[in-house]
Amino acid sequence: MLPSPWLLPFGLDKWLRSHKAEQERKLPILSLEDHELYGDTYGQYAGTLFTILTRDSRNIASILSEQSSKFDYGDLRRVCFGFLLGEGIFTENGEDWKRSRRLIASRLHEPQFPALHIIESHFQELLQTIFSKQETSPHIDLRPLFFNYTLDISTDLFLGVSTSLLSPPSKMNNEGKRFSLAFNEGVKFLTARERWKKFAFLTFFTHHPRQWWSCLTARDSLLNMIIEAQKQEQGSKYQPFTEFLGKSTDIEKARDELMNLLFAGRDTNASLLGWIVYVLAQEPDVFKKLETEVLSTMGQDPNSTPTLLDLRKMPYLEDVINETLRLFPAVPINGRMCKETTTLPFGGGQSGEEPILVPKGALICFSTYGCHLSTKNYGEDARLFRPERWREVDVKSRTHDYTFHPFIGGPRKCLGEIFAMKLTRYTICRLVQSFSAIEINSPGFQCGSDWQKQTKYNIGLTMSLDDNDGLVVKLTPR
Repeated sequence: MLPSPWLLPFGLDKWLRSHKAEQERKLPILSLEDHELYGDTYGQYAGTLFTILTRDSRNIASILSEQSSKFDYGDLRRVCFGFLLGEGIFTENGEDWKRSRRLIASRLHEPQFPALHIIESHFQELLQTIFSKQETSPHIDLRPLFFNYTLDISTDLFLGVSTSLLSPPSKMNNEGKRFSLAFNEGVKFLTARERWKKFAFLTFFTHHPRQWWSCLTARDSLLNMIIEAQKQEQGSKYQPFTEFLGKSTDIEKARDELMNLLFAGRDTNASLLGWIVYVLAQEPDVFKKLETEVLSTMGQDPNSTPTLLDLRKMPYLEDVINETLRLFPAVPINGRMCKETTTLPFGGGQSGEEPILVPKGALICFSTYGCHLSTKNYGEDARLFRPERWREVDVKSRTHDYTFHPFIGGPRKCLGEIFAMKLTRYTICRLVQSFSAIEINSPGFQCGSDWQKQTKYNIGLTMSLDDNDGLVVKLTPR
């Protein structure tokens, strides 16, 4: 690293520091250190793009809610993600985005969505996969299993045809495996393009053709799955795809909307499940307290399946999930393009309590991770995992003032919040019912009071556990 007086042009000094932190799997920690060094809101150049970074919840509220019409994604998401996602809710703006949002909300906001019996059927596949792997080794990497689990559930719920990645091999899931492999490579390609932003076209020269070709393969495979779903729904009363996308869009548009949903529904939910299991392995007292709550509600029979009413009787489970979302948000930093010159209410002047100018064309990055770990918002123990803090302050008030916003907020608030919380509550409840202990065994992790300092982060399009170490755990069946 160059000494601090030597500043390279176009923000290259910051890029070198970020590159080093990413190699060490500590990129979120670097962003936190920069905020503590430069302030809650500061500006820098990323290439030729002027960027303002903020973790001030008051500025985040202004960006996402009060001045939301002045900030959007511009063409960045279409340029970075369109190669895989096409034209859908994540790549659109304006009226096209509003239409996509209404369409997707019509499904995600149905009172009985997702159906718990569908989640249970896939949980049983997950459970059988775990038991099968335990026959050869007591230590299992849950990270890839969670990604397969959430993709199986998402395709089943939205399409009616599951990828069935956790099922025994069959002709039925060959297309699912083809899609999953191509989708994984495609997401890696999108991650690289997002880093390059408006220079994303350079990834066609810097990355192996296999990665950009995988986007085309994933799109072709998903189209095949849609055609198969339409065949299966003919004459059937259960028509999830037809009722959701089949009546509202043509098949090409349906594929794009579905690809956007799978993009959101797989990685974010799998990452959250992984972080919770990681935390429960590191915090045995938290696991025991959660175990007491779950078993007192559900009884000792591990085959007893919870209802929504049962899950509502588990406040500590929700506290554990919220504390995990606070410390390990799926999207640690987000951004918007400024459409017209304006100001943010705080970050300027000597005190940092005066307005700050935001010129048209600037990129505004707001750090959910930095905001959630700010001692101004959560006290001196902000970096500690302490679910009990959610008994001291109402989560709704934290969401209202944007000191807690794992699902963002404002007009572009994540539509999948209810789905994600139901899936997570149900899955963690069933895991606690099924296993009496979780012990971490990943090579890069060691238990102890300073486990958070040892944590390594994989920053792709979501923040998950380091994929080099994985989530290797020993699960003790009941």
